[in-house]
Amino acid sequence: MKKNILWISVVFLFITLHSFAQEGVYGIRIGGNLSSISSDDIPENLEDSRFGVVVGFLAEYPLKGKLSIQPEFQYSSMGNDDESLRIDYLQLPIFLKYNFSELVNIHLGPQAGVKIWEWQDKTSAEANFNTFNFSVVAGIGVNITENFFADLRYGFGVSNIIDDTNISDSEGTTRNIQLSFGYKI
Repeated sequence: MKKNILWISVVFLFITLHSFAQEGVYGIRIGGNLSSISSDDIPENLEDSRFGVVVGFLAEYPLKGKLSIQPEFQYSSMGNDDESLRIDYLQLPIFLKYNFSELVNIHLGPQAGVKIWEWQDKTSAEANFNTFNFSVVAGIGVNITENFFADLRYGFGVSNIIDDTNISDSEGTTRNIQLSFGYKI
């Protein structure tokens, strides 16, 4: 089921990119990511948030009026500060963006993530994480100049990221705040 959702998202992205390829604006973004795993099963001494990095590419295509669609492809380091609870993802957010003016916008959309790395220590029992992570992300953006921009986002995980095969009945979701800066070409 989760793989089907990911594939549908990728197909939707490519159809959208192809449909609006003539009018698109492209760019890169880099920033900081303060994240944590929200779970009742994580001991209190391991709950500290992790500061990580987010780096990605974006495309923005006008839809109608002040609306646009903004698919992205990004790397994001997430999890908690403790090494055993660190996870890195390749993520595909697809935002519906509303431009209040040429200066300020808000954006909202789903985000699919694929785990590309997790901390592994063969000498201790630790959490294993599921391959896929699905989130809802909302943000506000500011255009500093015609090409430079900044955005602040909050991501709320909606899928369980803890693999139940090693820890019975454990559940956890991701939470993160991102502050990033970018450049549109």
